[in-house]
This record gives sequence, C-alpha cells and structure tokens, in this order.
Amino acid sequence: MSAKVDRKSAMRATLSAEKKDVNARFAAADAVLAERPSGFAVAVAPPIPNPVATSTLSAESSPAGNRLIISAPLDKVHENPLNARHIYNPDVVKELAASIATRGQMVPASAIIHPTIPNEFLLIDGHYRKKALVAAGHHVMDLVIRPHEGDIELYRMSWLLNEERNAQSPLDNAFAWRKLINKGLVQSEGQIAELLGVSLSTVNKTLALLGLPSAALDKMRERPEKFGVFAGYELTLAAKKLNEPELVSLVDRIVAEDLSSREVAAIRAKLETGDKRKRKETSRQYKIQRSGQQIGSLKEWDSGKVALEVVMADPKERAALVAELRTRFGLVDS
Repeated sequence: MSAKVDRKSAMRATLSAEKKDVNARFAAADAVLAERPSGFAVAVAPPIPNPVATSTLSAESSPAGNRLIISAPLDKVHENPLNARHIYNPDVVKELAASIATRGQMVPASAIIHPTIPNEFLLIDGHYRKKALVAAGHHVMDLVIRPHEGDIELYRMSWLLNEERNAQSPLDNAFAWRKLINKGLVQSEGQIAELLGVSLSTVNKTLALLGLPSAALDKMRERPEKFGVFAGYELTLAAKKLNEPELVSLVDRIVAEDLSSREVAAIRAKLETGDKRKRKETSRQYKIQRSGQQIGSLKEWDSGKVALEVVMADPKERAALVAELRTRFGLVDS
C-alpha cells in the first residue's frame, strides 16, 4: 500500500508542477503566435506514433520534453469511456463556456492518442472543458498528450486529475467503480482501494449508494455535491426503514436544509429508535354474564396472550371449571 501512496504523492506533485507552469507555457505560445499571424494548423495530419517527434501541431512542448500541447478538432476528441466523473452540472458548463468565450481555453486537457482510431484522441480528463467549448461555439481543443499505459491507468489518471482540481462526488465514484468491476479491470473492492490509496471502508460505503432506489439516485444526481461518503452511507441505512416516497423526501430535505452527515445520522438513528419502541397491542374483550349480570371477562391480544377472569360463587361449579382447564392444558398436581 505504501508504494501506491508514494505513487499517488508523486502524481500529485507532477500535476501541481504542471498547473503552475501552464501560464508560462501559454505565454511562450502567445509569443510564437505573434510571429505567425496565421496561427498553427489545427488539422491532425498523419498518425502520431511518437508525440514528442511531431512538434508541428504544438505551440510548445513541456520543459521535460515528454509532453506535447496540440490543438485538435473537437470532433476528433473522444470522451474517456472510463472517466471518473459521470455527473455534470449544467450551470458549471455555462460558467466555463462564458469564461472560454472571453479568454479562451486557459488550461489544456489531458489526452492520449486514440488506441484504435488513427489521427484522433481520447480524453483522460477535461470533459467539462469540452462541453464548455462546444457551448461557446469553439471547434478545437488544446490537449496535453500523455502516454497510454492501459485502461486501468486511463481511469486512475482521470480520478487523480479530477481530485487535484475539482473532485468528483461519491456518486460519480460509485458509478465509475462499479464499471471497473463489471468490466473486469479490478476483481474486488479491495483492489479499488489499493489502486487509489483510499480505505476499503470508503469504497464499501460508496458502492452501497448504488443499492438505493432509482428515484432517490435520480434526485441525488441533481445535487451530487450534497451527498458525501458519510451522509450517503447514512442514507443507505435510512433506506432500510423508509419506503421509496419517504426516502425521496429525505433526499430533498438533505438538499433543501443542507444537512450535514451528523444530522442525517441523527435522523437515521431516530428511525431505528422508533422501530424499537413497543407498539401498543390490540386486544379484544368478551364479557361473561349470568342472569344479566357480568361475572367476568375473557381477553385476547394479537400477540397471542389470553386472560380469563371470572367469579364463581358455587364451589362445585368453580371446581368443575378448574378441572376442565387443568385437563385442557395437561396440568397435574405438583
């Protein structure tokens, strides 16, 4: 596990360095563009077996020489089938589109050369940027080309890059992790925990969200940021005590009142405590009468309890009743 954590730390350091350097790289690109008013070609010509060697499509390669920034037509940029993010806020897309319309795409997205389609690309991250570019009426996208290290790394890189900038929600993670398992890219929840450097408990609680009714999940998709790992898990526990409309109502309440995980836990605990309270049993009573006078009663409860209370002044009659009851229940003298 320590090796995985070290690798994660190294990845974060690399990403932080790239973010700090991005403005410097684009400043250098602007200087080059000033000398070439017609700009760079955006059409991706021949396949790029070695991105480092094909500098004609880039504004500038990274200082390390193993990264290439290119401008590619949007219709040649495909979405990551193993993207860590599944839910997109349309308001965020609108805000980013407005920014891009004013200032252009400031940060290139990470991508790989498409493994099966020549001259095309596959995003690692940057799906929000692609949606915003389309909304802003742009037709090209700036990409940092990275090496392709396999499908599982395609997911892990997407997860790490999102975590560095704007982490996906637990609901995003639940959908993505279930996809990894279904595709056979990981064999267990433990492998997910090891791959990403998170606890097994976090993976367990996150995947439990997918057991919620679809109506509740649809509501959560509208505001996924309101449902952290712990609040979401408390919701899965509460679902065992609530019917679907009641559960959807609780989801709405979490959003409307901005409830914390502690507050959701309190609601769930109250539901469980209410179940443990002894419910009042329904009883039925039958009056025993003689000569118009009540001499006793017979009671029964839904739990199965029966109580007989009767006053019999005649000793013989009383003895006969007792004898009958003793025979009925197989009672013998002690």
